[in-house]
Formats: sequence, structure tokens, C-alpha cells
Amino acid sequence: MLPGRDGKRNRHLGGAAPALDPSGNGGLLACRGMQAAKLQASVLALAVLCWGCSEAPPHLILFTADTLRPDHLSLNGYPRETSPRIDAFARAAWHFEQAFSVIPKTAPSFATMFSGRHPRQHGVRWNFGRIPPRTSLLAEQLRDAGYRTAAFVGNPALRESKGFARGFDRWAPVQGGVEPLLEAFFAWAEAPWDAPTFVWIHTLDPHGPYTPPPAYERLFLDDAHGRSDARVPGGYAIDPEHPEKVLGSVPRYQQRPDGEDRVARYVARYDAEIRLVDDAFGRVLDFLRERGLDDASAIVFTSDHGESLGEHDYYFEHGWFAYEPGLRIPWLVKTPGQTQGRRIDAPVSNLDFLPTVLALAGLAADTPLAGRDLLADALHDTPVVVESSDRYPQKFFGLRTATEKYLRSEDGTHEELYDLSADPGETEDRIRDRPERARVLAAELDRQLEALRRDAATPSTGDRDDAETSERLRALGYVE
Repeated sequence: MLPGRDGKRNRHLGGAAPALDPSGNGGLLACRGMQAAKLQASVLALAVLCWGCSEAPPHLILFTADTLRPDHLSLNGYPRETSPRIDAFARAAWHFEQAFSVIPKTAPSFATMFSGRHPRQHGVRWNFGRIPPRTSLLAEQLRDAGYRTAAFVGNPALRESKGFARGFDRWAPVQGGVEPLLEAFFAWAEAPWDAPTFVWIHTLDPHGPYTPPPAYERLFLDDAHGRSDARVPGGYAIDPEHPEKVLGSVPRYQQRPDGEDRVARYVARYDAEIRLVDDAFGRVLDFLRERGLDDASAIVFTSDHGESLGEHDYYFEHGWFAYEPGLRIPWLVKTPGQTQGRRIDAPVSNLDFLPTVLALAGLAADTPLAGRDLLADALHDTPVVVESSDRYPQKFFGLRTATEKYLRSEDGTHEELYDLSADPGETEDRIRDRPERARVLAAELDRQLEALRRDAATPSTGDRDDAETSERLRALGYVE
């Protein structure tokens, strides 16, 4: 039994967390590439042997923040101190600097992360899609291998009826923000961690509407960045045909009672919610350290997708387009006992999530996958299909490489080409300058889409939501 932490629970449920000490003992996983034909309970014994000096496979801690774009972390040079705890964690972790989701919407992104399959394959292409019952998921595979599993989830788009609870011994959807989410986790986590454990904590913040607690809201409203007077061009004007899907205006679910239309004020509140999440992540790290679990755990910090904050005239939303602000995500991985950080600038996608996490447990996927174990494989430039979410006025597909992105509307009437190496902000469309290159990328996109189509599941919406869940989804801009 691991040591307890009597008298220390209140410290995690509120208040500022102390600075993280990223030091530790031990080394990296010695045999991350172990292969297994099937994920069965017997594989757990092999995983134990693989770890050698460890008494058991590692605990797996997954902490995810909704709608978090990496360029707003101070870790990545952002001028505001939004992420001191995440920054400290990264100093002893793998940092994938060019990570992205293949789709900028919560349910489709997590369906990809937990299945290792593209949205074109698993069929979840908007927040009301249902994961096919025969699609094997991460928690199921870990539970079959002997892990106990638990999830504490703050976004109502991740519903049991859509398949996201599959494989979790404890499934805890939590309303009310970060505090009740952490309270539920800490109450569950007080029990002994005698078996290898996989736990997933997903905060709704910094997803809109941006409403940080007052103490956090005051952090950035009056600094040099918060005082800008630039306005959202269309203010609160709404297209009656698409009231939640607008360009050049504040989307309805983000609009404030005071009529605020200054861009900087929204961004300041978005950044304040990042700082709130940073503190929450720090408190989870403190808990693991005080229980003696940190060096026995592999810890992953990431997000499902990013957020557009005005780029391409798209304000405080995500899902409609496949541009970088909506697709880019932070991704940090700390292996048990790791003390040295590693920065990886090769492009990686959330298709790589499942094989990487399984490898941390000494396991292999039960079906062939396109993704890679990022901690073991040489990372080459592999073009990846990206897409926007369904049910918007337009649908886009794209091919993303390390240096370029080709985009095309679903109806084929519109094309764009960006040189990401020279223009990471995607401000200059090069489709007319480089027609030959566009044709090459378009052909590769068609080839990959056809391959995905041949392996596609039939999309399904699953069960209907109850009235309370529908109202929560509407408040988040998911329902018109």
C-alpha cells in the first residue's frame, strides 16, 4: 500500500499550489517497443517484466484541457504568465511542439485519441456522433490488460450514450467547473492505488463562454494586452440562418450581458481560464507527489483542439475550419522517473495518442493503426488528413505536412494552400502561386480519403439527449 496523505486534502481542493519540483529518480521506459498480439489479461505479466526494476506497470494519468491552444501557454513564449505549473512540468517531460488534432471538435477528437482511428473511420465527425460499438477504445484495452480505470469529465459533449464511458470502471461526468471536478477526483483517489491505474481528468475550461472566477478574471484584464480597444467587427450581429456559426461577430453563446465587443477582453478571460486550468493541473501533480505516485506514473497533458480568437474572421469558436488555431494542441508526456525534458519539433497528431499511451503500459494496439509510439519511433514527416467538423455551413478537408497545408471545401469549389514554414499564421494563400504543388497535395489528399473511406464506419448519433443535457450543450454553443 502506498503512503497516505492524512490532513492534506483541503490543500488540493482550494488555494494556490506550491511550485512544482520536477526532480525525480529512475529512468525512461527501457523497452517501450514491446509487441503483443492481443491485449489480454496475460499481457500484464509481460508488461511487468518489461519494466524490470518496477514492481508493476506504470499508472497512467491523463489530464486534458478543453479548447487549449498551445501558443497561449507561457511555456511557448506567450507574454502572459498563463502556465507556470505546466511550464515546470515540461522541464522534465517530452514536449511535442508541433502537435495537432485532426479535427477541431471535442467528441470527434477524443474518439480519435481513444480509438487511434481517423474521424473518417470511426464516424464521429461532430459532437452528436456515437463511437461504433465494435471500435476498440483505450480504456477497454487497458482494463482488459489488468488496469483499473476512472474518468472525471467536465464537458457534456462526452456522454456515456455516445460511447465515451466504455472501458471505465468509474465514469464521473461532473458539472460546475474545475473545483467539483477535482473534488470528485481527489475523493476517489484517496483509496489505495494497489493496481495499475488509468485515470482521465478533463476540464471544460478554457472552453467558452469565458467566465473565469473573479480572482482569475482580474489577472489579465488591465495589463498592456488587456487594454487594447480593437473590436469584433460585427459586434453581436447574428446570421438568423446560423445563429451559433458566424463570421466577424461574437457567437451567441459567448455574448456578455454588458455588450462587450473588445477582442482583448475576451482573450484576457480566455487566458485567465488557462491559468485556472494550470493551477488545477498543479494540484493533481501535488497529490501524486505527496502520495508517492509521481515516479510510478506516466503523466500526459494535452488538449482536444484549439480555439480561433479572430484569425480568418472567426471569433471565440472552433469547428468550422481546419486552420491552425483550431487544430494545434499542447502535448506533454512525462515518463516514470523522468528528470530531463526533451523538445520534439516533428509534427505529430492525435492519431499517435493511443499507440503512445499503450506503449507506456508495455502494450501494443489490438488492431493495426496509422499512429506511432512517439517516444520510440523515428518521427518522419507523414502527411495527415485534417478536416473541419460536420454541421457547419461549409465542410473542409485538408492535408497537413510538416511545412504545408492544402485545404479544399467538400464541394470542391474552393482551395487554399499555405506554406507553414514561412507563414505559420496562414495569412497568405499560395494556391495561385504554386498550382503544381497544390495538384500534388490534392492527389495525395484524394488517395488518403479513399483509403479512409474503404475503412469507414457508418456514422451514428446514438441515443437522444435528455432536456438537461441538451440545455448544457446549448450553453456551450453545441446546439442551435
